Amino acid sequence: MMNAMYYDRQRRRRSSLRRVVLLLILIGVGIFIIANQNELRQQLIPPPTPTATRTARSYVVEAEALQEAGNIDGAINSYIQAISLEPENVDVLITMAQLMALDDRTEEAVQRAEQAVQLAPKNVKAQAVLTMAYDWHASWLQQHGRDLEAKPNYDKALTIGKTAVALDPTYPESYAYLAETYADLNDWENATDYVQQAVDLNPNRVDVQRALGYVRESQGNYSGAAEAYEKAIQLSPRLAYLYLALGRNYRVLADWPKAIETFTKATQIDPTFVTAYDELGWTYYSMEDYKQAQKILEKAIEVDPESWSARSHLAATYFARRNYEDSTVTYKKAIELMNQAFDADHYCVTASSQSCNRLVVAYSTMGWAYCFLGQYQNEALPAFRRALIIRPDDAGVKETMDLCHAVLGTPVPKTPTPRP
Repeated sequence: MMNAMYYDRQRRRRSSLRRVVLLLILIGVGIFIIANQNELRQQLIPPPTPTATRTARSYVVEAEALQEAGNIDGAINSYIQAISLEPENVDVLITMAQLMALDDRTEEAVQRAEQAVQLAPKNVKAQAVLTMAYDWHASWLQQHGRDLEAKPNYDKALTIGKTAVALDPTYPESYAYLAETYADLNDWENATDYVQQAVDLNPNRVDVQRALGYVRESQGNYSGAAEAYEKAIQLSPRLAYLYLALGRNYRVLADWPKAIETFTKATQIDPTFVTAYDELGWTYYSMEDYKQAQKILEKAIEVDPESWSARSHLAATYFARRNYEDSTVTYKKAIELMNQAFDADHYCVTASSQSCNRLVVAYSTMGWAYCFLGQYQNEALPAFRRALIIRPDDAGVKETMDLCHAVLGTPVPKTPTPRP
């Protein structure tokens, strides 16, 4: 009995000793793992597979797909990525310049087209697209009251366009872009001559038909312009800009169903195209469907809160619906955006353009809205006076101002001598 007890105690001692040794080993392993955890992790976990670097060609393919779908902004962004990898790709620069002009990014269009010509001075496509870029930028400057800056751009467009024609007399776009430039300069004889040469060379080029439409539109031939724009759309059915040009001619012709259909199509092709919503909303306004106009124009400023044109049209719509308070607030914002865009209050004193005419209407209508709100002295009168500073002899502004006095029963003050 004693021997059995003795052996049991020996076994327990040996078992306890083994546990202690095992525990010490485990503790040592744990300390080692903690001390070397980063190295062990790298050995045990394989590093992530590196992401393949995209090529310029992949961005070009992406841009072409986006362009085909009508997403011009997306296409431009992809082309920018491509040119960052291949800065001497002339074909990409040419396409970028064309799209930027259509997207109203005319200054950037000039820069890209100039790059293309610097890289390939004998490339007729580069010379032609530079003609287009200069012309469209000049037109943009002129629309924003910057006539002095527009003239040298028109001059460059003519010079480069003639260079392009001399380089390759068989390239139709050179003649088309020259025709647009002459149309902008009201030189109808040259505009008609050059666009006809473009058509004779190849009538199945989208820019040839677009230029033909533009020349006809500039001369007041709106039905002929619509016909040319329709042919251009057949050649490039996903280019939202063409629907915009076509819709404007339908609106002038008072073909309301076609104008609505065409502008709507532009918004469907490119849901980020604020000008399409603006034109669609203004068409409903012209039809006196003010409720629908307001809906579309509010959508326009959701798409682009910085669009002064859409805000100005929305303000007019609020006024037509007798929402005078929202009209004044929206007109103020539209005028603020116009001044941010092209310093309208300054330029429009000496310049004459459609944008400046709209500025005068904005001040005059805003003043009229303030009259209905009974805020003459502090709000209406300064708005009328601002309009008269820009257009001192505008009979419409003076008539509206007189009506305001009649509505409020206030005496007509002596109009101060307008000063810039």
